[in-house]
Amino acid sequence: MKNKKKNLSIMTFIALTMIVTGCGNNSNTGNTNSKESPATGGTTASPSASTKAAPITMTVQFPKSDNLTGIEFVNKKLDRFAEKYPNVTFKKNDWQYAPSEIGIKMAAHQAPSGFRIPATEGKTLLEHKWLTDLTPFLAKYEFANDFNEKLTAPFIIDGKMYAVPASGYIVSVMINKKLFAAKNVPLPTPDWTWDDFYAAAKATADPAKGIAGFALKAKGNEGGWDWTNFLYAAGGTTENVTGGKVTSAFNSDAGVKAMEFMKKLRWEGDALPQNWALNFGDVYNLFKQGRAAMVFGDRIEDAINNGGMKKEDLLILPVPSMVKGGDHTGVLGGNYDIVNPQEPPEVQQAAFDYMTFDLFKESGIAELKQVLEDRKSKGQVYLYGAPAYYKVDSAYGKKIAALVDQYPDNVYRYDAQVAKLMKGVPEPSYYGQDLYGALTNVMQEVFTNKNADVKALLDATAKKFDAEMLSKVTVQ
Repeated sequence: MKNKKKNLSIMTFIALTMIVTGCGNNSNTGNTNSKESPATGGTTASPSASTKAAPITMTVQFPKSDNLTGIEFVNKKLDRFAEKYPNVTFKKNDWQYAPSEIGIKMAAHQAPSGFRIPATEGKTLLEHKWLTDLTPFLAKYEFANDFNEKLTAPFIIDGKMYAVPASGYIVSVMINKKLFAAKNVPLPTPDWTWDDFYAAAKATADPAKGIAGFALKAKGNEGGWDWTNFLYAAGGTTENVTGGKVTSAFNSDAGVKAMEFMKKLRWEGDALPQNWALNFGDVYNLFKQGRAAMVFGDRIEDAINNGGMKKEDLLILPVPSMVKGGDHTGVLGGNYDIVNPQEPPEVQQAAFDYMTFDLFKESGIAELKQVLEDRKSKGQVYLYGAPAYYKVDSAYGKKIAALVDQYPDNVYRYDAQVAKLMKGVPEPSYYGQDLYGALTNVMQEVFTNKNADVKALLDATAKKFDAEMLSKVTVQ
């Protein structure tokens, strides 16, 4: 789902990097720090520093010709990079990652020296040896221990880190407090459960007025993506890898519980929109119109800056746990930067230097200050506290916090307890978008047929998905 921004000046520091390639689709959507990744040398030869005089040619992933803002941003970054690394010559390549094209690109040795991928692609790329172990580069990187473990996890494989988070996220729940107050419904607390969620959704719904207690996406692939949050919260997973083969796992007991919960919301609670076939934009428009008490996501900025809502009327909570004391698990996704393993060591080092060039920099603080000043001048808000690429308690994180503290009226903050409770589980590694679409079909049948057999539907879908999609995958 692409995140469109109208003006570069109103982007957050983190979001600036997203305009280069756009947000990854949710075919998938995250790594721990180098304390868990000792510098053992891995499978990559020890790289030479790209600051040496030897000339290097690096192929840079470049925006498409119609992305004028992205082109301007990347060109400025290339100019700054060239000042520090004058020995590096750039070749521009506007190819953007696509699962159906990566094999062709790698076979022809035409992929950029470093490129951006969705979080789902880690296992697939590693299976084909299309990921570079970053351990040797991290061993010499000043900020190796400052990456946020909540987001780095999907690309920590066998103790080695293979990617750097560019725009990771963990799904949360956004609440319209006014709709709770209108029905005298107590606001849920961060440690809420499915029972609390159901009670709140049922109590805040007002079908006669066209108000849903919970609006989820149930039209495109986004439907399966939304549902997966409940699957993860129930302790389930989407796929299993055993004996070199990948099979569906969403038809487990956890999957049945998650889908039965959706069924309960629809038929017993009458908590969903009467027209539940909604896509990404539909759901958030409904929320901004005051016609949905709860939705997945933390689109606070959009709700306030573009939807006319007030920050005191909004609340962010983690995905509810299935039972009291359980994990508050949401889908972890986003975009990640990787190094092309087909490049020689010195070019790999240059690619690593390039993809981390703007991270943990004072320039990032200055850019964020510009964003905050811009928001202040327009009476708009900035969302702070969602998981970012850096640790909150790192030196850089503390500088960000100190700056944000100067703009109390123009910042919407994640509650610290909410951020602490949030746990992310990566999206499906194989055919993620297709899997989401298949699960959306199950949801639609459940929402259409009150007597739908959830277990039978999930089993049939798993069998078909395995035969048509996952049987193509062989894990080495």
